[in-house]
Amino acid sequence: MSLPEENSPLACIIQDELIDRASQNMAHCLAQLPAIARLRLLAFLHLVEYPDTMRASLEITPSGSMRLTLDTKVAPDPAHRH
Repeated sequence: MSLPEENSPLACIIQDELIDRASQNMAHCLAQLPAIARLRLLAFLHLVEYPDTMRASLEITPSGSMRLTLDTKVAPDPAHRH
């Protein structure tokens, strides 16, 4: 029995549909978050993508609570000010 072709048109269509549906679901979930949560998530993603432009500090108290502070060295584009 031969193995199916890895890049068959049907596999590509199904993969594209899955990616589109996942993107729609994520956009819907993000829209449900409060604005401050979306902003924090955006800052964290920026840290992951561009670590050289961000400064992060993590504080952990003896009780176990954590605080992650993110700061950027780059001035935001005027279109992205909040």
